[in-house]
Amino acid sequence: MATSDQESLTVNDVNLFDPQVQQCPFDAYRVLRDEAPVYQCPATGMYVISRFDDVKRVLTDPVTFTNQTARLNANAKPSERQQKVNDLFKSEGWLPAPTLAGRDDPNHKQMRAMFNDAFRPKKIQAMDPEVHDLAYSLIDDFIDDGHCEFVSQFAVPLPLVIIGRQMGADPKDIWKIKDWTNAFFHRISMMLAEEDELGTVRKEIEAQHYFQPIFERLREQPNDTLLSELVNSVIEEWGRPLNDNELHAEMMADTFVGGSETSTNALSAGVKLLIENPNVWDKLKSNPDRYMKNFCEEVLRLESPVQSLMRATAVDVEIAGTQIPANSLINVRYAAANRDERKFDNPDEINLERKGAGGHMAFGSGVHHCLGAPLARRELHWSFTALTEKIDEMRFADGKNDFTYHPHYLLRSLKQLHIEFTPATST
Repeated sequence: MATSDQESLTVNDVNLFDPQVQQCPFDAYRVLRDEAPVYQCPATGMYVISRFDDVKRVLTDPVTFTNQTARLNANAKPSERQQKVNDLFKSEGWLPAPTLAGRDDPNHKQMRAMFNDAFRPKKIQAMDPEVHDLAYSLIDDFIDDGHCEFVSQFAVPLPLVIIGRQMGADPKDIWKIKDWTNAFFHRISMMLAEEDELGTVRKEIEAQHYFQPIFERLREQPNDTLLSELVNSVIEEWGRPLNDNELHAEMMADTFVGGSETSTNALSAGVKLLIENPNVWDKLKSNPDRYMKNFCEEVLRLESPVQSLMRATAVDVEIAGTQIPANSLINVRYAAANRDERKFDNPDEINLERKGAGGHMAFGSGVHHCLGAPLARRELHWSFTALTEKIDEMRFADGKNDFTYHPHYLLRSLKQLHIEFTPATST
């Protein structure tokens, strides 16, 4: 679905599983907000929620809208495909347990207390110099070349190295780990054929066997890393720390992918937006102290690295005049909410003066608000600050970009971004 005539697009044209729609879904989101704010997907039966106020309602009412979407199949056998996935994990690795994001209270609250302590403000603050130094170091590696492929040379390594250090990974293994996180990223895309999904599971199992000895070592010799806290902290109400199945689930979903993939995609999106909006670049460079915070928030709002996640209805409920039965799957479209004209003036534009710029849904809302948001914001802050100091002008490399995004129902990830630039004279 690609059209230059927005008025010709109707709700019948919307297919969020179409890879072409995923390349630029914002017209489709506008149509859903205007014509079908609660849209039942014909292919899956799930309900897509697209308006800001409705999305916030779902996210802030975890009793009505449960995170335990697996409950929909509680009384049914897994599909043949899902059983193959489960059997492969069990036979060759560890079957991932429900993650923090997939739990409801009180279980979620009990588990999150441990994460809250691990991600406490003082710990994030202590990591700030590390993020700063890495951002400047990565730019120094290519600044004299006058060009780079920004995704692989900056946007991937910055958050992956930061979270990798906290997870006890050897820095030399960064691209091996990226291969594993890519596998998880594609497995949850809802876009893979069965054999391809099984291939990603095998990659995840490789990661499990890499990290299992690290878990065991940290149980014997704890240190000051985040992973050591996750391995050894006893959840009071459970009377035990996380087990291996729970740890492996958290490693891929909530730490490596949640802690790096989303920042990678926001960094790439931010540079693309700066090149497309040279007036914003000039304004940001003129006074980064004044405008940097709003710029980072506008990138998160406009591009929404997490486009959507899932919930399930625990009871019959009505949203925007539409009746949704209990035990229905809900697709909560953060990215559509973040461009809702009912909430934001001129929502498709970057506004460095926007009031309440942080009031978007890029990190969710309510009890499941993203734990890693403070770290992600520091990564964006220092990355874009370093760019404004080190580079005078940026442009797309001629003939090298097709600006394609990975096919994905839930996340938005630019494949490559070739840029050329003029280094700042002070460098």
